[in-house]
Amino acid sequence: MTVKWYGDKLVSKMEKLQVQALKACGALLEREIKLSFKPGTGNEYIRGGKIHRASVPGQPPAVDTGRLRASITFNWSGSGRGRAPIQNPSKETKSSDSVGEPVASRHEVVVVVGTNVKYGRYLELGTTKIKPRPYLRPALENNRARLERIIYNTIQRGLA
Repeated sequence: MTVKWYGDKLVSKMEKLQVQALKACGALLEREIKLSFKPGTGNEYIRGGKIHRASVPGQPPAVDTGRLRASITFNWSGSGRGRAPIQNPSKETKSSDSVGEPVASRHEVVVVVGTNVKYGRYLELGTTKIKPRPYLRPALENNRARLERIIYNTIQRGLA
């Protein structure tokens, strides 16, 4: 009796399917986060000669210059992209605003969705002076079932 083992081929195929599924998840989250940024419903104030209406605590940040929203990107381990390209950057967007390529161990795929804009963290988590305006965690929580379906369907189709 001869037994043929295709373990290396299976591992390679599963890794490719993982990357495909997690890239789709990253793209979905990037889109949902950007769509959550709406005009504010909070206080109005003038900054730089322009009127700005803030968001209220608990809502995603209101768009002011567009830098934070434009900087939301996703990247995955093994992408070779260094910093993820920013789609439709605002005038204020800098190349360092996007997320870098995450590091992962062998046979592991890591996807990162977010921004490197310093004040993005302050808005997400709040500070001693401002209450949180979360935009990352709600996108993940509100789309958990969709993300699971993407992963499941991608792997099912890939193995069929």
